[in-house]
Amino acid sequence: MLFWFGNTSNDISSNQTFLYLKSSVSSRLAGVPIYEDNFRRAISLYVARNRRVIIDNFGIHEDVYLAPKVSK
Repeated sequence: MLFWFGNTSNDISSNQTFLYLKSSVSSRLAGVPIYEDNFRRAISLYVARNRRVIIDNFGIHEDVYLAPKVSK
C-alpha cells in the first residue's frame, strides 16, 4: 500500500476536513488503500474533490463541483 485515501463524507462542505491522504489505514475505515495500479485515479479524484486546490488555482468561488458544459 502506498497510502490510504480517506473519504468519510460525500458532502461538498466536508471535503476540506474529511477528504485526506494518510500513510496508514484510517481508524474510521472510510476510504480505500492506494497501490501503484490505482495511484493516478486516486490523485485525480482527490484533486477533483478538494475545493482548496480548485479555488486556489482557478479562482472558482462557487460551492459546486465542476461539470463539463454541454451545448444544446
